[in-house]
Amino acid sequence: MSVQDERQVNTEYAVCLLEQLKFFYEQQLLTDIVLIVEGTEFPCHKMVLATCSSYFRAMFMSGLSESKQTHVHLRNVDAATLQIIITYAYTGNLAIRDSIVEQLYETACFLQVEDVLQQCREYLVKKVNAENCVRLLSFADLFSCEELKQSAERMVEHKFTTVYHQDAFLQLSHDLLIDILSSDNLNVEKEETVREAAMLWLEYNTESRSQYLSSVLSQIRIDALSEVTQRAWFQGLPPNDKSVVVQGLYKSMPKFFKPRLGMTKEEMIIVIEAASENSDSFYSSICYSPQAEKVYKLCNPPGDLQKVGTVVTNDNDIYIAGGQVPLISAKTSHSKTSKLQLAFRTVNNFYCFDAQQNNWFPKTPMLCARVKPSLVYCEGCIYAVGGDNVGGELNKRTVEKYDCEKDEWTMVSPLPCAWQWSAAVVVHDCIYVMAHNLMYCYFPRADTWVEMAMRQTSRCFASAAAFGDKIFYIGGLHIGSNSGMRLPTSTVDGSAVTVEIYDVNKNEWKVASSIPAKRYSDPCVRAVVISNSLCIFMRETHMNERAKYAIYQYDMEQDQWILKQSVSERVLWDLGKDFRCAVGKLYPSCLDESPWKPPAYLFPPDGADDFDIDGEMVTLPLV
Repeated sequence: MSVQDERQVNTEYAVCLLEQLKFFYEQQLLTDIVLIVEGTEFPCHKMVLATCSSYFRAMFMSGLSESKQTHVHLRNVDAATLQIIITYAYTGNLAIRDSIVEQLYETACFLQVEDVLQQCREYLVKKVNAENCVRLLSFADLFSCEELKQSAERMVEHKFTTVYHQDAFLQLSHDLLIDILSSDNLNVEKEETVREAAMLWLEYNTESRSQYLSSVLSQIRIDALSEVTQRAWFQGLPPNDKSVVVQGLYKSMPKFFKPRLGMTKEEMIIVIEAASENSDSFYSSICYSPQAEKVYKLCNPPGDLQKVGTVVTNDNDIYIAGGQVPLISAKTSHSKTSKLQLAFRTVNNFYCFDAQQNNWFPKTPMLCARVKPSLVYCEGCIYAVGGDNVGGELNKRTVEKYDCEKDEWTMVSPLPCAWQWSAAVVVHDCIYVMAHNLMYCYFPRADTWVEMAMRQTSRCFASAAAFGDKIFYIGGLHIGSNSGMRLPTSTVDGSAVTVEIYDVNKNEWKVASSIPAKRYSDPCVRAVVISNSLCIFMRETHMNERAKYAIYQYDMEQDQWILKQSVSERVLWDLGKDFRCAVGKLYPSCLDESPWKPPAYLFPPDGADDFDIDGEMVTLPLV
């Protein structure tokens, strides 16, 4: 039995070797090949080029004339891009920028430099957005890059109502256009949008694209069009070849259609950190549809991420940022229970939600690690405001913004005060941040914070929402003169929740009608905008009773809160007290519906078949 020697790689030697090769290249020592591109000469070493490039390996080892030449002319290659690849061959460092990545990919593809191709692919996939997705779709198709093509195609489907006006869309190949128009996953609420996109593409070059008239229009789900559109499009057409084709398609179409994905969207309350039903984890991510009165399971944030900031943009994109992840877990035994104790690390992670895939994918991380930052969307950028940062008071004041198009973060002017917790909203392209009895307004174009009118009460952990020209500050805990937390902001008998309204135009606060909360002890009140109306999603409890949920809607004219919907326990379990809400439109077909299970405490101790739900006696069905 032979014993193999364990050998460790000498990394210092490897680094030293690369540095020596780079020195030989820069000093043009022992070079044995000169690459000539656009009149520029690059003296190199065949061995180095052949190591990283299959193209050069085949050239120098084939026995053909190029293997014996000392000078080789390269065509279809850019000199600046070739320099980047040569630098990578000698150093292992690759400088990728937005301005050169596509040209770099094309050159690496021609020279068959697989490492560079892979890094460019990963870079481009992360950079796909509404502005470049159509162009990148054509680029990926040209170079048979399936990973990038799939990512770009999903973005085109998601942002279809925006991208079909772009020149890049009008210049798509016929095959790519058909792939898009035939997709079930288009995020459109009306089939008229697809029809308009098809007609714009055909009319972009009528003469050359007339041959595609039938194949393009046949992708339109004609019976999904409104009757008005159908009459306008198919009746009274002049007798020409085009009208014959269109009318023929109309007559041949079946009288049913499969709805596009965007036609199935439902507005949902998104809860990223709900108390989990699963004993193996602390939190769960769900969404509740008031329209269908159903709960759906949302993919949990990666790596057991907790205490994140959440925002839904005007384009219905969902982002989470910051938070903390568990480091060490250890079970400590007690007499009857086993408690899980965890250590946490604060992170700067940043993720976007893929609604079609029900999955989170990473974007460029924030510059600072933050716990529970306030996230808002303003003028095409996402702002991460404050949070319980690591590093003291100065870090808690930091604010940074994310450019959705460039996929990059930059620091902006810090908050005037350091708050462990704050609420932030956007009105008229300005950001308002509130905590205690203070409020500051941030003007993005001037990068300046201005102190606004103070509130009549000093509260923290309240929820805020903007609606029209008004900001609503709801619930929370009173802060006494000694900065100690007091009782929840309710009336003495615990039957209502305090509401204050800020008028942006008048720069003044006023107290509004309180929210009635029967059976109230320690409610969790979350302000949300649903169906274009200001609402709150409330967790109501009383002493040891189980949690119940309700949605109240505010009547601005009457200054009163109306119970819009009670959420049955058949639908929603106890979400705990720490959950936060956002509202977005999601696709039920892409989510898993959460089945309701009667909680154990509903059953009487004697094992009877009857149990109480919402005051009604219900009998268990036979199994």
